[in-house]
Amino acid sequence: MKQLQLLTNANFNIMGKKFLFISISVVAMAASLAALVTRGLNWGVDFRGGTEVRVRFMKEPPTETIRKELEGLKLGDVNLQAIGKPEENELMIRVAQKEGEAAKQEGGLVGSGDVSQQVLKALSSERDRSEISSGKIDVNQASVGSLRDWLDTRLGAGKSDEAERAAEATIEARNARGGMFRSLEDLRGIASLSPEIQTALSEGTFVGDVAVRSMEYVGPSAGRDLVRKATWAVVLSNIGILIYIWIRFRFIWGIAGVIALVHDVVIALGGLALTQKEFSLPVVAALLTIVGYSINDTVVVFDRIRENLRLHRTKEYELVVNASINQTFSRTILTQLTVLICTAALYLYGGDRLDALSFTLLVGFISGAYSSIFVASPILVMHQRWWNERKRRKV
Repeated sequence: MKQLQLLTNANFNIMGKKFLFISISVVAMAASLAALVTRGLNWGVDFRGGTEVRVRFMKEPPTETIRKELEGLKLGDVNLQAIGKPEENELMIRVAQKEGEAAKQEGGLVGSGDVSQQVLKALSSERDRSEISSGKIDVNQASVGSLRDWLDTRLGAGKSDEAERAAEATIEARNARGGMFRSLEDLRGIASLSPEIQTALSEGTFVGDVAVRSMEYVGPSAGRDLVRKATWAVVLSNIGILIYIWIRFRFIWGIAGVIALVHDVVIALGGLALTQKEFSLPVVAALLTIVGYSINDTVVVFDRIRENLRLHRTKEYELVVNASINQTFSRTILTQLTVLICTAALYLYGGDRLDALSFTLLVGFISGAYSSIFVASPILVMHQRWWNERKRRKV
């Protein structure tokens, strides 16, 4: 089968413009560092510590009213963010850990429960509060456990298994409807529920205006620990790569490869700072993926350079490097296009939960493709030129 080839017999004078490419990278890195210093990263709850509640409303949420109500509770720094499609009426509510209460809530779920329950209570409408005070249970906020316990008391002794199956079926049906029942009619459409349970649900439950999609809590020490571990993960991966390339090629080649990786990570972080996309644990995974992917691309180019240097010992170093890059151009472009198409699709259709992760991958892969050709290889040429000049002066 004939292989797909692009830019066959490419002969671009990349090394002739090496200072231009290095300058572009320096400017991009300086802009990224400036964004990191001036805007900072939008640390997620994973790192800051605090409570994150994702809720869905029956109608368009009155964001400003909710904000004022939550601020009135003096829970701490509250951030509201509309997520998903506009018609889904979803809000992400983040309540940062209060400094003064750090020790009190350290490592426990009591604090998270207090905060999340206060948030949910503030979001409830007057109708919902009235229904709850009359003893009814909100099926849009009920968990499997709470609904099972409630059914258990309604059905009487000996029907615990039936109550559990009914609770699981009800929550499963709610999830199938996007996490929210619109009316009690939706409950009647659950075929696996017996008439007795259908009656109990109709009489003792109501459909609230707010549904909980997810609820997370991270303590302050866990957040600091995650920051430390994430930093070490990136630093150690770079050191490991430096050692690997040092053994496989030469030490200066390892330095060039690591500089290219630092370039990619800094630019990806700069993109996150500029867009203020949330820096969370999946983003750390994306950064490590960028490191692994970028060095793989760099090693392919380095391999070809080393091979050509052995074959053409008498030729000028810069010409051999330039020819090697041109020989790998087709492979690099095809590989990068394939990866970028997949990553762009993930970014466009992956939804808000994958938004920051796919954005980081997209920026990092583009930067990685650039650095493997226009950063790492020119560093080798510049070092070799310096080395030759040094030897000439000694002679």
